[in-house]
Amino acid sequence: MYQSLQPNQDCVSLLVEVIGVSGVMSTLKEPILFSKHFGVAPETLMESGLIDPFLNVDTQLFIDPILLEKSAHPCIRNEGVTAFREYFTDIVRLLAISRTAGDPPWRAAQRLLDLREPPENGLGYGGSGRSGSSRPDEVRDAVLQTTKEIVDLGSRDPEMISLMGFFEDNVGPDTISDFTTRVIARQLAIITLEYCNKHNIPVERHDDAQETLLPHYTDSKGTKRAIILVPRDIVRDLPVANDWSEIDAAAAASQRIRDRVNQYLGRIAKPTVSDRKMAIRSAIMDSAELFDLFLASVKGIAAHYDVNKDALGYYRLKAILQGDTTQFRVGKRYDLAKGITEIVAMVHDTLGVFKHHVEKGNLWEELWIDGAPKRERAAQLIYFAIADCFCIANDVDISPEANMGGGPVDFKFSVGYSARVLVEIKRSNGTVRHGYEKQLEYYKDAARTFRGIFVVIDYGDLGDKLTQIEKILC
Repeated sequence: MYQSLQPNQDCVSLLVEVIGVSGVMSTLKEPILFSKHFGVAPETLMESGLIDPFLNVDTQLFIDPILLEKSAHPCIRNEGVTAFREYFTDIVRLLAISRTAGDPPWRAAQRLLDLREPPENGLGYGGSGRSGSSRPDEVRDAVLQTTKEIVDLGSRDPEMISLMGFFEDNVGPDTISDFTTRVIARQLAIITLEYCNKHNIPVERHDDAQETLLPHYTDSKGTKRAIILVPRDIVRDLPVANDWSEIDAAAAASQRIRDRVNQYLGRIAKPTVSDRKMAIRSAIMDSAELFDLFLASVKGIAAHYDVNKDALGYYRLKAILQGDTTQFRVGKRYDLAKGITEIVAMVHDTLGVFKHHVEKGNLWEELWIDGAPKRERAAQLIYFAIADCFCIANDVDISPEANMGGGPVDFKFSVGYSARVLVEIKRSNGTVRHGYEKQLEYYKDAARTFRGIFVVIDYGDLGDKLTQIEKILC
């Protein structure tokens, strides 16, 4: 175990613990940016108001239908909004005449509500690839059931779907984003084609929409995929489960709603996410007036992902990858024939370089926002950029956010089948003990990995969590 000096408010330190045992993994080597792959200047995408997406890993941003009418792109602000409203209004009309789940109008609404993950835009919670996936029918039916309740209240605003993630436990913003993407796919394709024509990027017909010309990317498995570019001003970061600041602000906009929420939560000492969802539902589902008031408040507050604050470190990651990465390398080669111990040594060196640039350089600035720690994701992305430099130089596979069956582990490093190392990163104000004692061990059991490295990023509030971990080791 090695521990850094205690940090002050202007730095972040690392705490690393190596623990034994045993990985299976999908592989992802170098993250590929659209601009790099097609040989265009990243600035041209910025000037066009578009995201420069990774072609082989998802970005934790999502399209919010509430932001469509605020877009600077006329195609989105006009035709896109119209397409979205007309599509979801058709679902609302069907649910309005439905008498019971499973009757003909209900089944027609089920067919319209397509929640499959579209791989083209690279947004969402994907792990080490962008293949797209389907969702259980139960998720679709939960959205329909809640929509039906709202419709029965008398509300008809199609943008109600943007709030489903705050009513249903299994409906996240990525689900709403995927639905919205499919509905406005034509408008996104038009914007993409316009950019490609302007910058001489080759396009061809897409299998799922023969009338649409799109750029394509062939992945490491030889699968060709279409790419849709997305405007920056219609996306937001995927919120963590306990980030309710915006919803709290929307509820506070109305004294009636605020009092109802406080009355419900006042009886609970430590409200869970489910408790808060139930409180919001109870507060606004009594009448169309209250629901529409709440929805209007959310619309007024909603804003797209702030490039300057970069809460997830997404743009910082791209800047690192597009810049001089030699600063993160060490003049050292690793003899991978020695097996797992050499990979562990390499991973420790990646963490050492990360630690150095955070504590001794200026990377700590990228881990704070408005005087508070950024989300865990920001540190993970910056570490990934550094670790990737080592992996490219030594032909080691790195898989960010690989799913082990029980949930995603932050990183997996591997050479062949039997030499694998997991890395789990936690913020000091998070569930450090749980992550060390339960989470990483669970992932290792699921993966049969040989080594695991647990990293705590200390923002000055570690407290006695290190002592707790040391007791577990005894």
